[in-house]
Amino acid sequence: MGVSTYSEWQQNRSSFVQRLLKRRHKTYRYDQGQQGTEFFLEANADLSISYMAAQGTAVRPGDYIDIASAEGHLNFQVSEIEYYSNPADMWMAQLYPVEA
Repeated sequence: MGVSTYSEWQQNRSSFVQRLLKRRHKTYRYDQGQQGTEFFLEANADLSISYMAAQGTAVRPGDYIDIASAEGHLNFQVSEIEYYSNPADMWMAQLYPVEA
């Protein structure tokens, strides 16, 4: 077992942060009429903030949500997200609308 120095720790942390920043934001697509994709979207008429609850892993802040509906596509960017403990892949996110 080796002993690492503070500068080695900083260098490892720096490379981790750089990899994290390079991660591309993904787009997740949901369809209101599709079987097996259950989600709940609550839009706030007074604010440009919406809330969505769904199941699925790997959704992170900065990612995009595209919802297909009869009226067209709704596009959002995830601002904040919180995962539930049971089931572990269920989440609730704060969304902001974006132009397609």
